[in-house]
Amino acid sequence: MRVIENNREQCRYELYESGDLAGFVQYGMRENEMWVHYTQLKRRYRSEELIEELLLHVLNDVRRSRLAIMPFCLALRTLMDEKTEYAPLVPELWRQRFLGRSDPQRRPMGYVRFTGSPKRRSTAKECDTLPVPQSISRGHSWTPPSPSDPRVNGAPANIPAT
Repeated sequence: MRVIENNREQCRYELYESGDLAGFVQYGMRENEMWVHYTQLKRRYRSEELIEELLLHVLNDVRRSRLAIMPFCLALRTLMDEKTEYAPLVPELWRQRFLGRSDPQRRPMGYVRFTGSPKRRSTAKECDTLPVPQSISRGHSWTPPSPSDPRVNGAPANIPAT
């Protein structure tokens, strides 16, 4: 089950998929303008449908609230270029700067930040160890100072007697 809610304390629209925070749209407010900064999604929820649903929810909520939108988020700009009925939400003075400039070959998902690293398998085996070449170590050895050494606690090595 999907739920999208506006978390006003953190200034973001959060998308929950089966109770898990799947992603969000980060924004800031300035007077009666919502400045949308970026869209972020967990990698395992990577879906064009999910991103579009989240961004359309933001646009519809801005329209209902009678706010203006400043789409600094490239994913949102790309969607607004596809769905021109949302163009009047951008103040007229700023429409030329924000709208109609996105690459027609890219989809909104191409501009979303993804979190969580993809699962990778290590090709190293447990017994694969490489010796450190002598040229790197240069024959130097380091031993940690003993706990009785005063420098361990940050004191200078030679404290003059008074």
